[in-house]
Amino acid sequence: MRKEEQIILEEKLYQDFNYDFTCLRHKLGLTQQEMADKTNVLRDKIAKIERGIYPPNIRSVLKILGPLGYTIKIEKIDNDK
Repeated sequence: MRKEEQIILEEKLYQDFNYDFTCLRHKLGLTQQEMADKTNVLRDKIAKIERGIYPPNIRSVLKILGPLGYTIKIEKIDNDK
């Protein structure tokens, strides 16, 4: 894979994560503040993750998802999308 293709793929994966993260909050019927309260993470950080301003590390993601009953998993990229 060429460097330009790798950068494009990484950006798409990051955008997909942000979208899925925001969709989960909506699916759970939570506001950003309610998610913050349930996970002990600042609302501002949740908002920045959703907008793609703050790229969270794995520990931060698990800190948010765990109290909500979710986790992350590694799965093969479907390049047909």
